[in-house]
Amino acid sequence: MRYGLFLLDEGPKSAVLPDRKQHRQRTTPTTPTTTWRKYARRSLGTPFPASTPVTARAVDDQGDRYRELVQKAQVRLSGVAKDKTQHTRVSACQAYAHPIQRELEETRLFLSKLSVDKPAPLIKSDVDENVADTLAKVEQMRHDFENQREQKKKADEAEKAEAVKKVEDAKQAEETKKAEAKKKAAEEAKQAEEAEKAKQAEEAKQAIEQSKPIETPTTSEQAVLLAKRYRDMYSELMNDLAPKIRADPQKRAHCFKQRGLVTRGVGQLKDSWEFIGRTADNIKSILSASASADVQDWMLNLVAKSLVKQAEREVSVAPHAAYPLAATAVLVMQAYPKLSDMLMIRLVKKCPFVVPQYMAKQPGQNTDDFIKAAGYRRNDDGDIESEGIYAERMTGMLALFAAIVQMPDIGGQPNPFPVHHGWTWLARIINMPPRAISPLLVQTFLSVAGPTMLGVYGRQMDKLISVLATTWIASVAGSSPLAVAGKSNLTTFINEYRSSGSIRECKGRVIKAR
Repeated sequence: MRYGLFLLDEGPKSAVLPDRKQHRQRTTPTTPTTTWRKYARRSLGTPFPASTPVTARAVDDQGDRYRELVQKAQVRLSGVAKDKTQHTRVSACQAYAHPIQRELEETRLFLSKLSVDKPAPLIKSDVDENVADTLAKVEQMRHDFENQREQKKKADEAEKAEAVKKVEDAKQAEETKKAEAKKKAAEEAKQAEEAEKAKQAEEAKQAIEQSKPIETPTTSEQAVLLAKRYRDMYSELMNDLAPKIRADPQKRAHCFKQRGLVTRGVGQLKDSWEFIGRTADNIKSILSASASADVQDWMLNLVAKSLVKQAEREVSVAPHAAYPLAATAVLVMQAYPKLSDMLMIRLVKKCPFVVPQYMAKQPGQNTDDFIKAAGYRRNDDGDIESEGIYAERMTGMLALFAAIVQMPDIGGQPNPFPVHHGWTWLARIINMPPRAISPLLVQTFLSVAGPTMLGVYGRQMDKLISVLATTWIASVAGSSPLAVAGKSNLTTFINEYRSSGSIRECKGRVIKAR
């Protein structure tokens, strides 16, 4: 309970519940008593009044008496409330059920007085039969309509399927036709390619078979002797020096390691004096680290081989790339003059035109030996490479030779392979009966080294170019594409020189500082 009981001194009979409204309006009882102060509600933590002394024993006695009185009052009040509640509930139920029972009895009495007759059987009439016939006809019409619609649907689907099939058949026929045409075109292209390869191989074979020793002036004889000298040096290099290097594991390992550094440096050359100088210094450091003269000679051979191989691969398609290679070669030759012979050994081996020398098949010489001596290669199919590819490789290596001879003094030191080698080459090739490749060789040489030679030799160079224009080009025989294109390009090149008075400078001739 929210409020405590107000227990007075009269005892259990006088215990009553307080009036809630009256209790809310007052905060303290009108007549303070000891019982009120002891048992009245108070806030949590509020102490008992100090004016009433309370001992532990007194509190216990009064508490027991209070609990006893409360229990007796609850028992008396609960009995009275229970009986009264039950009586009230029973009375309410009886009052609610009585009218319902009365209405139920009245309804039963009313129903008992009613009499229901059975319905008469239905009799079919003409109207019913007409209606039935009409419904049957309507049903038949509906059934016929459904059948017609289903048949039309099937006919439409069949027609659509037939149209789709026709389209697919036409598409497949078109694809088959295209595939056959593509296959036929591929076969024709393959046959044309094979015919072209066979033609080129036949031309190369005929050129080789028809090659004969040519009566040449003294200069050409000297060129032949020079070429023989370099080939003999190559034989000594392979037959004497190479076995010594291979026999010594330490020398072989050293050369193998240094060769990779040389190849990487040469392959990464740029059109910059700073880069060229750094690469040349690295190569010279590698050469100076050689433990013996044999190792140094072999390393010089590997440096020359890397330079020539790079020219064969790169300069053939980009002539201006010859200048950085030539500058590197000259810088290394200034410290190691023997590199010039090594370069010529490698050039003559792959490109006899640097002498110049036109190779001729000698009596008793087989075709493979002649192909190797002339610098030809075989492709993956084992056929001899075409004249066009052969000419590109030859002009790439000749451009390296021309770039070296035209290179000026570097760092106050002269070029170990100076420009007079270029004059000798040009004079020799003009005094030799030209071949189909000769105009292309001459134009390549003049494009790379021409400006320098014109500046050095002046009127003599002009006279030499006049000889080329008046007599030499006309003496080039043959109607092969190589000969025709070579003569046309060289004629255009010389006409430009005559009209301008100067030889057109090749791109990349002036090397950048950085």
